[in-house]
Amino acid sequence: MKLLKELSAIFIIVLILSILSFSSVNAQSLRKDETLFKRFETHFKMLDTLIFRHVPTTTDFGPIAMDTASQRMGVNAMDSLIDAKVESQQYALKAETGLVFSGQTYYRAGQELGVDYDEDDALAVYSVKAQAELRWNIMNSSLINRKERLRELSLMGELERVSLEQEYANQMIERQKEYLRKEYDSLLVSVLKLRINNLQLLTDAQMYLVSDRSIATDELLKLMDEQAIAERLLESIPEDYPIASQLVRPQGGVTIQIDTARLKSYIREKALQLHTLDLQLEILRQKEESAGYWTSLGLSPFLRYSYYMRPEMTNSSNLDMGISFQIPLSAQESRKKKALTAERLQKTMEKEEQTALLMEEVETILLEIERANRGLAGELKRIEVLREYMLLRRENYQGHVGEYNFISRIKEYNHYLTCWENYYSYQYKRDCCIADLQVLLLQQSIFDFCNLKNENK
Repeated sequence: MKLLKELSAIFIIVLILSILSFSSVNAQSLRKDETLFKRFETHFKMLDTLIFRHVPTTTDFGPIAMDTASQRMGVNAMDSLIDAKVESQQYALKAETGLVFSGQTYYRAGQELGVDYDEDDALAVYSVKAQAELRWNIMNSSLINRKERLRELSLMGELERVSLEQEYANQMIERQKEYLRKEYDSLLVSVLKLRINNLQLLTDAQMYLVSDRSIATDELLKLMDEQAIAERLLESIPEDYPIASQLVRPQGGVTIQIDTARLKSYIREKALQLHTLDLQLEILRQKEESAGYWTSLGLSPFLRYSYYMRPEMTNSSNLDMGISFQIPLSAQESRKKKALTAERLQKTMEKEEQTALLMEEVETILLEIERANRGLAGELKRIEVLREYMLLRRENYQGHVGEYNFISRIKEYNHYLTCWENYYSYQYKRDCCIADLQVLLLQQSIFDFCNLKNENK
């Protein structure tokens, strides 16, 4: 009887401890539920504010604007320096008179050196001779090929200007792409942070359900993989940026339609690369026209005055006039002209090939822009449809509490954020393609060939 009472007491104690332990576990589980639910609700409020609040539209076209003003300032400064140099070179050429003044004097040693001159030769009997000569090298003066040589200097200056402008344009486009990259990074960081937070909430919810043995672990592993991919992408961005102020509609979202026929015609005529080849062809053509056998001839009229100092007779002087000429006995100049002709023909073929390759490149860029425009339009449509769908579903979530509803809702937000990531990716590719077109143009903005349609209406 005593043993029975002791066993009954032990059973009652065990039962009380079990009840207390179960109550404690339930309390901890309830507190964990409340914390998780509170995190979901707080996050939902923030996302709803970004997605559903009214934001005024803007006519700003966003990060696609090129820095053409500063480019033009740099080109103008460069033009002024090159123009000043070419002007000085042309003045120097015009100042080439071909006149040369020269002089010389002689002292003739006599018997003191053992030289015995014929004293009957009046021309040989002098001790000092002074001579001055004025010679006009006609072939070296600015009168010969004046117009052609001046034009060649202008062409050389223009070639230098275009080459420097090409280099400057390349640098400017690289800076523009860096700016576009930062803009893209700032937009991408915003949605990545939101999506990673959503995935973390989903992971915590799945962990809770797994610990409660409510679900299997397959879904949790997929979430962890997706979050890892998003975090790696976020870590690859070198700078940190704040969360976006709105996710209603893209700020400055536009569709860019390009007048392809007019753009191709302009590039074919005035693209920097082709313009450089045109100038090189003009210089070669100018040199070819100026080359010839007669240009190697030498023709120099001269006037020479000589004065003789004689030891034993009256000093005398004389004035000579004449023409000096040189006739080269070779075919060097004609062969130089043939070499220039061959080089010009080679440069002509090079231009034709370069034009074909450039047109292929332009066609590829235009195709990429069209694909990006289609991608942007598609993502924008999906963003609008998802937003309307989420707005309707939002009413169904009012007053409902449960893991399934919360998990489904956060997944809908992630679909919406993924559309934004795709939209920004298309926008970045499109704007970089536009920058690639800008570098082909000479003193012309790519937007002169574009029709920008604002989608924020």
